[in-house]
Amino acid sequence: MKTNFKFFFLATILNLTFTNNVFSQAPAAEEEEFNNLGSIAYSNNYKVAPDFDHIIFRIRNQSTLSIDKIYGWVYHISEDEEGNPLILSLVNNPHRGGVITKGNPHRPGDIADWRFPLYKALTAKKIGNKYTLRISQKGIFYKKVEPPPKKQVEQ
Repeated sequence: MKTNFKFFFLATILNLTFTNNVFSQAPAAEEEEFNNLGSIAYSNNYKVAPDFDHIIFRIRNQSTLSIDKIYGWVYHISEDEEGNPLILSLVNNPHRGGVITKGNPHRPGDIADWRFPLYKALTAKKIGNKYTLRISQKGIFYKKVEPPPKKQVEQ
C-alpha cells in the first residue's frame, strides 16, 4: 500500500513539473493590464486628447455577442500625496455613449478602442490627470444581427 502511494505521489509530481515546461504551450505574450468588469474588461492605459475633449480606452469584449454601443462613466481621480484616491469627479455625460474608433465591429474576444467625450471645462483644469472608467452591465448594448465571421487566412 505504501509503495503504491509513493508511485502515485511521484507520478503526480513528475506530471505537474513536465506539463509546466512543455514547448507546445504558447509563450506568454506581453499583455496589457485589464480591469475585469464581467462581460468586458478595460485597459489601464488610456489616451486623453490634447484639447481634453475625449478619452480613448481599450476595451476587451469578453461576452459571446458583438458590442454595438457602450454607455459609461468616466471619473477623474484626485489623489493625496501618498497616492490614495480622495475624490472621484464625473467628467463626462453618461447619456452620450462611447464611439468605437478602432476594431469595428467589436466581436467577442477582440480588443477595440472606444472614445468617450469629456467636458473640457472639467478636465482641462485638472493637474496630474488620472482617470477611471465605470460601465454597468445595463450600459452595454449588443448588435441585433451578428456580423459575418472573420475571414480565415489560408496558409
